[in-house]
Amino acid sequence: MSLFFVAVAAWLYLRGIGRISRFSGWVPVWRQALFLAGLACILIATNAPLAPLGHKLFSVHQAEHLLLRLAGPLLISASQPWRLLLAGLTRRWRRHLRAFGNNAILRFMAHPVSATALIVAALFVWQVPPLYDLAQRIAALEMLAHLSMVLAGLWYFAMLLDTRDPPEGARRGARLMSAITVIVSNIFLGSLTTLKEVRLYDLQPTLQTGSTLGSLTDETIGGYVIWVPSSMILIAAIILVMNGWNAAEVRRWNNRYALMRGSNSAVLEFPETAEELRLKVDKPNRDMGRTLALGAFAMFSIVMITVVTIVYAL
Repeated sequence: MSLFFVAVAAWLYLRGIGRISRFSGWVPVWRQALFLAGLACILIATNAPLAPLGHKLFSVHQAEHLLLRLAGPLLISASQPWRLLLAGLTRRWRRHLRAFGNNAILRFMAHPVSATALIVAALFVWQVPPLYDLAQRIAALEMLAHLSMVLAGLWYFAMLLDTRDPPEGARRGARLMSAITVIVSNIFLGSLTTLKEVRLYDLQPTLQTGSTLGSLTDETIGGYVIWVPSSMILIAAIILVMNGWNAAEVRRWNNRYALMRGSNSAVLEFPETAEELRLKVDKPNRDMGRTLALGAFAMFSIVMITVVTIVYAL
């Protein structure tokens, strides 16, 4: 089933490239490579050999979730494929999607808080042991879990890496705090799963590959996958957000400079001395510093709280 959806997405993308290139020039190769790499992550996670192995090992299944929820959607969203995918559709479907995009509920779901809640829920809901075990036994439920992870990831990273400035796009500071929140959620669940001393999931305890992997060790490795590699992917996303923030500042600066050349009143908005420049950037830089400090404190606190909880409560 995943092969069908990936094939349709690739077809729409290539069709959109063909249409757009007639008017706007060729799409950069690196963007195409990112999009195809994201689709490859989804295929790898949902097909052999990873998918059958994921039914036996919790750690491998968490690697699947990492590809579906984070790596694949991040690569796809970083390629900025939305205009190309839209161009690949028929005119009727494009009209319907544009009308759907003006829906108030959709705009609410595009808010950083809503998008963050969706991707965090996609992590926590499907890690609840009874639901996790049930999804391993019912193919339709497992497909639903994987689909929800991919859609939540795409929705989240589309918001996070949106090239538009506010009010069309989310505020840059809100995006940064959103990414930090997702990292904290990964750290919390990952460290809890890694450091616990009891078995939670009803998977096959061993895999016959020449060595035996205990179920608790398997879950510990899976917790580490949730904790460290997932957080590293989010750190890469934060770097992209910061890069986009810088590009937006450069773009606004260039627009002001172009405006200054055509308007005397715009000169007042253009700093001429180092002190004027400092006053212009002082508040944004201070806000960014506070955001980063708050994020670092939140990460440290959640790890310490998790460790204390495991040591004294379990």
